[in-house]
Amino acid sequence: MLTVWTQLSGYSLGTHQERVELNPSISLPTNGTTGVTYKLISGTLPGGIRLVGSALVGSPYEVSRPTEFKFCIRASKNGEISDRTFSITIEGADAPVFVSAEGALAIGEFQQYYVMDSSYVDYQLEATDLDTAAGQTLSFFIASNNGELPPGLILTQEGKIIGYVEPTLAIPESAGDGSFDAGLFDAIAFDFGTVSSNGYDSYIYDSVFFDFNLSSERPKKLNRNYEFIVTVTDGDTYVKRKFGIFVVGDDYFRADNTTWLDGNGLFTADVTYLRTPSWITPNNLGYFRANNYATISIDVYQTSEPVILTFNSGMLPPGLTFDINNSKIYGTIPYQPAITKTYTFTITATRYGDHGDSVASSRTFTLNVIGDIDSVITWNSPTTLGRINANFISNFAVIASSTIPDANLTYTLMSGRLPPGLTLNANGEIFGKVTQYGEYRTVGSTVIVDKLGLTSFNSDQVNHPTGTSRPTTFDGGTFTLDRVYAFTVKAQDQLGYSAVTKQFIITIDTPNQLVFSNIKVKPFLKLDQRDAWRDFINDPSIFTPSSIYRIEDTNFGVQTDLSLVIYAGIETTEAPAYISAMGLNHKTKRFQFGAIKKAVAITPGTNNQIYEIVYIEMIDPLEANGKKLPSSITRLEPQKETIFADNANSYWASGFAYHKPTPTITEQELLNQLAVPAPVSPRNNELISVDSTGYKSSDPNSKVYYPSSISIWRNRIKNTIHADSTKLASERNYLPLWMRSIQPGKKQELGFQLAVPLCYCKIGTADTIMLNIKYSGFDFKILDYTADRYIIDSVDGYTGDKYLVFKNNRITV
Repeated sequence: MLTVWTQLSGYSLGTHQERVELNPSISLPTNGTTGVTYKLISGTLPGGIRLVGSALVGSPYEVSRPTEFKFCIRASKNGEISDRTFSITIEGADAPVFVSAEGALAIGEFQQYYVMDSSYVDYQLEATDLDTAAGQTLSFFIASNNGELPPGLILTQEGKIIGYVEPTLAIPESAGDGSFDAGLFDAIAFDFGTVSSNGYDSYIYDSVFFDFNLSSERPKKLNRNYEFIVTVTDGDTYVKRKFGIFVVGDDYFRADNTTWLDGNGLFTADVTYLRTPSWITPNNLGYFRANNYATISIDVYQTSEPVILTFNSGMLPPGLTFDINNSKIYGTIPYQPAITKTYTFTITATRYGDHGDSVASSRTFTLNVIGDIDSVITWNSPTTLGRINANFISNFAVIASSTIPDANLTYTLMSGRLPPGLTLNANGEIFGKVTQYGEYRTVGSTVIVDKLGLTSFNSDQVNHPTGTSRPTTFDGGTFTLDRVYAFTVKAQDQLGYSAVTKQFIITIDTPNQLVFSNIKVKPFLKLDQRDAWRDFINDPSIFTPSSIYRIEDTNFGVQTDLSLVIYAGIETTEAPAYISAMGLNHKTKRFQFGAIKKAVAITPGTNNQIYEIVYIEMIDPLEANGKKLPSSITRLEPQKETIFADNANSYWASGFAYHKPTPTITEQELLNQLAVPAPVSPRNNELISVDSTGYKSSDPNSKVYYPSSISIWRNRIKNTIHADSTKLASERNYLPLWMRSIQPGKKQELGFQLAVPLCYCKIGTADTIMLNIKYSGFDFKILDYTADRYIIDSVDGYTGDKYLVFKNNRITV
């Protein structure tokens, strides 16, 4: 054994600042033995730091927050080795710094420190943060009670102020012009009414005729200064800065304005009430097909002053004309050879005032015409899509691409058939899970097929889902051990220019002949909590649709039902077997919400990341901080109330019993039971049969109690016994894939997590969604997550979800 290290594993090399050279270098704790070589064998050194001999040298790169790096160094000499684990901490998280100056923003069209109402605003606030080099991003927002933007404007998360400024009217137009008897007396202050500013009494006697006056109007719109405080954050630190936007009404710049205040340096002599036209139509008008009719609207933001559009320069495609009266480009584009041609032209928008004055704005547009050929669609998916075990959820998809830019392809099943339980969505995703065994029921002499399985037996007496009766067949006419399903899919572009077909193959494996069930719980929320949850989980600004993985697949996408998996992959059997597992240690339980976390799902045996999941960690109050309770506990003092048997061979406490719901019921049956009033008991004690294992005739004053905790729940399910006294089988592969994946930076699978999935998202998008949740302000603590029953997705003799209600006896705690 090589003896070279002077410190034990886990030794800390101290705390150092980012971007500061390690001077002198950090020497590893060795005894100076010569001829030894050192090598990093695991872990990660801080960026910018390297191992040279037995020393760390360099300058640490930027870190977003104080970060501890752990790594293992191997010392080698003459075939002998010795390993040591070290840690080093890098500090230096930086707060964001605003670049935009505090105070009034130069937000006007020509950088004026004011903006006219009804004008378009596109202004970028700027801030810097060195931590962005470490992967952080800046986010801007206006916190509650931190002021407001002018109506019509919004602040984006990227710090951009955009929108059209809405005018602030001094008095509603419906109030009239302020003339005598034009409105209700003293109902409103007519500060824009017509008044005389230089009337008869303003002049020398007899120099003007009696009652002479020059009428003028005060502005009908208010000028207003909006102040607000913008917060910028990198996710760890926050910085605030106060800004202002001064909004001016257009009538303030007219010659008859009598409230003008000059001398403040804000306005210059060239101010005008006319706004430069703002374009709505984007520069790129898109792609159009030759030999087709086209209509394109060219739009600008309209105000009270008229705007005229004129064709200025450039060339339209042959066959198209610009109509100055309705601002539309229309016509039939003629035949064009097999190329794509781009046309560029300029249109000018001119806004005219009421005295012949005007202001103009031009925009150059591009329009692409696709030649008269078929688009080319190419399949990206291989013929063999892969293998999947029966009863497992599908991640399969077929993908093609088109030579038409931004083409949206739709996929249709043309022939063949998918494995039972799987369906092809229009976007190419293959949904569902493979059904191993079909579901049948008999009505009279006819067998009704509710769901096909891998092997089907069809005869004249079978009502097939397709509406036909066929001779008895195995796997559609051939008996195959590998369960190969071939089907043909058509991919077509959204314009119907072309379509291609391809045959695909999915192979089904049946590693065992058992069927497995999943057991979960979920809360039954009150109406106000249900509304709050629905508003949160369906908010596209939080769960952005473009980030969601398989958004239309109910097994993935956004999860709306707050389901909590208790046990995944227990052998399907009759309901009494599961109910027997609930005889002890099961009681209505309220879970607590923990932290929002993320995980990634990886294809087993590869590094291929499939999706990310954002979930909320759930906490069992009886297992806080990872502690586990035994399946039973004994009190020093027994309960005072004695349990006795009556003539009906039943145990009662105090002679009272309550109406116990049937343990295995459908949702409709449950609703029917709840509609019938149950006998009222002072203690609501459960009816106890003489074979109840929790009560003992030798212990009438019971002092043994059975904790109701998640680990005990899982153990009792795992140890469930068949009617033939054999233990039910478990299948770990039914655990969600993300729980069976080794997370980045870890060395073992994540394992079972007590968690409520919020959404499945595309790789690299989980952090953004978690940030959206953080800034949404939604408080999960308003939700009462109380579980009073198991929901099992299948039991023998039933189809669909079934409820298994907890007994809630008094010996369970």
